[in-house]
Amino acid sequence: MYVARTSAVPGVLLAGATTTALALFGVWALAHFTDENVMGWYANYVIPVGPILVGLVASSGFAVGSFASGAKITGRLLAMVLVMLVVAYALAQWLEFRLLFPEGAVRTDGSAVGFFDYFDIATRSIAFQEKNKEMGSPLGAWGYLVRLADVVGFAGGGVLIPLALRAQPYCAACANYMRHPVIALLPAGILAKRISKKDAAALAAREASSREAMARAEVNLQRVFASSNDPRSFAGTVDEVGPLAERRKTGKLTARVQVQLVHCRRCASGELRAALVTGQGKQMRTVPMTAKPLEKGVAPRLLQAWKSVRRAQVRER
Repeated sequence: MYVARTSAVPGVLLAGATTTALALFGVWALAHFTDENVMGWYANYVIPVGPILVGLVASSGFAVGSFASGAKITGRLLAMVLVMLVVAYALAQWLEFRLLFPEGAVRTDGSAVGFFDYFDIATRSIAFQEKNKEMGSPLGAWGYLVRLADVVGFAGGGVLIPLALRAQPYCAACANYMRHPVIALLPAGILAKRISKKDAAALAAREASSREAMARAEVNLQRVFASSNDPRSFAGTVDEVGPLAERRKTGKLTARVQVQLVHCRRCASGELRAALVTGQGKQMRTVPMTAKPLEKGVAPRLLQAWKSVRRAQVRER
């Protein structure tokens, strides 16, 4: 099993190297033909928005290669990705120097300027555009902080997608990322409502209602788990206690239980996985609750039965 995973690593690195090269070429092309410095996009002079975006594009190949080949994003592979991105950034700076000065750079006194001297001069000459659209004063030695932010933003943004893929369910036996569709969303809370802190009775009533809703969700979750031995019963139970047709309505509650059918398409192993989702928008939080392992071959049958119910509902509409 381990050999199957590691044998795909070179392909992952090659795919990532390709998209990294394309991303950096795109940065150069924009700067050369439109005078737009994407790597210079900063929010409030602090957040390296441009480098992060370029890093995301650059790293897309690593994620696609990993998902397509089944090579799991391990800590070691993630470290290799990080090193490649940093090296790519340094290589891009060197190539920029060679493209600007193919015959070599010289000072006004005729002395040669090497890459490191050029890099130092270019770094100290970094300046931000002011609100009046004019360039400010060169940052001098502070320009190295901008360079550091560039590297951190580019490499940090570059590992975001691989990190997200690393968190996905993985079948070690098949060296394959598992599917994990959400099949149910169980109500586990109440509609958010502002209550004065001085209204003790209303606060107590809200707390009681929240506990009751959570208790019902736990009971319904056990019903879903218990019905997993019979695909038809399972599909009916899921549609009864947590239909996705009411996803928007349920999503407005203070809490809901999300049920995923995690399964491997190759060996048909899987499990039902539940998580508690609370809050809305940026305050949304997902906390794992429990899981029910399924015997091999069960997950595809449950998924097929659930899809049949969903298709029937669509036709009825």
